[in-house]
Amino acid sequence: MVNVRMIAAPLDRFTVQSMNVTLTGVTLYPEETFNPIGMVTETGAISLMAHPATFDLLTLTAGESALLGSGEVPTGNYGRIRLEVSAATLVYKNGTRQPLSIESSKVDIPIRFRVTVSADTNLTLEFDAAASVQVSDTGFGTFILRPVVTPVS
Repeated sequence: MVNVRMIAAPLDRFTVQSMNVTLTGVTLYPEETFNPIGMVTETGAISLMAHPATFDLLTLTAGESALLGSGEVPTGNYGRIRLEVSAATLVYKNGTRQPLSIESSKVDIPIRFRVTVSADTNLTLEFDAAASVQVSDTGFGTFILRPVVTPVS
């Protein structure tokens, strides 16, 4: 069983009430393996998320976390996790909402881990909210989400 959880590094809480991010996918990618004659053995990606879910990143600080996905996966070595982001919005304390443009919906996180039969594998990813929101150089008042996500050891 693999469990993937998320925590978040905070954003400016003086003006921002919440930062909602909708994920449509959490996918594990096995490391490449080679057969006896040196050819790469094809191993498919494994999805852990069945339905889209929205998370308020500002609630995932101070030890709080959210389960992104879990499931039974084949034993072996894995080399990355991909998150798929479909939407993101900042909600300010005055109630106004600021949609964030998403340049790439796919966020690949390099993380090496091994899944065994005898134990659950628990992984935690940190979404750095402050580093992920940027102001666009091309549009006035346009904010861009460039997710900065790292594995937590």
